[in-house]
Amino acid sequence: MDDQIQKDFLRKRMIELREKNHKTQSHMAELIGCNKSTLSRAEKIGGDTSYKTVLGFAHDYCDKLGLTSRQKDQFLRGDRVVVTDTSALLKNSQLIDELSREYSRVIVPDIVVEELDSIKDHNKKLAKKAWQILRSIASGSNSNVVTGHCPGGQGKGRTGNPDGRIVKMAEKAAEEFHCQVDIITYDAGFAARLSGHATVKALYLEEYMVTKQNLMDIQSLKKINAYYADSYEDMESALGVTIPNREDINAYLPEGNTLIISVVRCRKKPMNQRKEKIRWLIGHGADVDRRDCGKYYFPPLSHAVQNRDFEMFRFLLHECRANPNVGSRNPYDAGKIRQKNDGNMPLMIAAWDNRVEFVRELCENPRISLNQQDGNGYTALMKACHWGWLECRDIIRAAGADERIVDRNGYTAEDHYREYLETGRSKNRTWQKNQNEGRRRGRP
Repeated sequence: MDDQIQKDFLRKRMIELREKNHKTQSHMAELIGCNKSTLSRAEKIGGDTSYKTVLGFAHDYCDKLGLTSRQKDQFLRGDRVVVTDTSALLKNSQLIDELSREYSRVIVPDIVVEELDSIKDHNKKLAKKAWQILRSIASGSNSNVVTGHCPGGQGKGRTGNPDGRIVKMAEKAAEEFHCQVDIITYDAGFAARLSGHATVKALYLEEYMVTKQNLMDIQSLKKINAYYADSYEDMESALGVTIPNREDINAYLPEGNTLIISVVRCRKKPMNQRKEKIRWLIGHGADVDRRDCGKYYFPPLSHAVQNRDFEMFRFLLHECRANPNVGSRNPYDAGKIRQKNDGNMPLMIAAWDNRVEFVRELCENPRISLNQQDGNGYTALMKACHWGWLECRDIIRAAGADERIVDRNGYTAEDHYREYLETGRSKNRTWQKNQNEGRRRGRP
């Protein structure tokens, strides 16, 4: 791999880490014990400082700013290449965006794209998730994400096992870029295929999630996640685990959910067991407003709205005192100005999807911020008007929403409603149209 690409990738991460910790170049130079001008040259994108010197500063940044060894490994992973498989992407649909911030090159094999495209067209349960992943792969914002052709032929004439072809693709990338290549997967079968490889290794999704947080015992976390009972007072003896500390109990599971979000989404378990588990988790330090990092960056309350679980929603809002104004935001990139779905709060989600009882409950809550705007400048009132949801619109209006606010395009809520009347647009038809449009143009 070109040294300049490696250097500039590390430089960007150094600057992000320094600014995230509220340090100026002068502060960092003092911490490290070097001249500020030397540090400035090392951080300069496109500069001629040697890769060895930049890498040395990167190590210093990690050490002086208190990163753990696992976090440091994750931070320095930028000089490596990662190849994705379908299982990991389906488990964590925001994975492409996360990987693109940590690796200088993210390769998505063409057979993975084909599998996702097939799922999008033929699997109703996973269609929207596959569509979202394909959009992320095709997004121009991730310039270091590329699709690649797996050895073994094309179309029906392909030969060889798909996993084997992905491994061969990773081997080829290791030779081309002269670096280690990770295959990120949720499939344990890759371990046997990669035994003895010096330059290609399997990076399991749960291991990757561990490197992004200071989590020492993910197996105990997984046991707690799977356990449901009428009482949780004897959980330690029942599972043979130690109650996690506050940091671990707020850690992320492989799919990017917290323990609380996992409970919120687990509708197959009895409601009394789910509520009691959330009480137990909160009692041991779990944050009822902590967002996921694997799909839409939603807090638990938004997941309850999305999951159409009104009883759980009211439980979180009233008994657990969840904040109704927490919008979506990537917890790993909170310093960035905008993310996908940035600022999408529970009331906006309910208004967008015509969930009248949720809208009414939120508008009656004294803590609600009726006029909050998302990254596109949309208010909850605009979202209701956009699809012509009149009952939701009237509830939000009656609660006192400001109808003069404009979005990024200068549209008011009334403008959105007039446009709806003129076009006759439908939410479901619009999604299907976007799918068909992408298919006609030969892209995700």
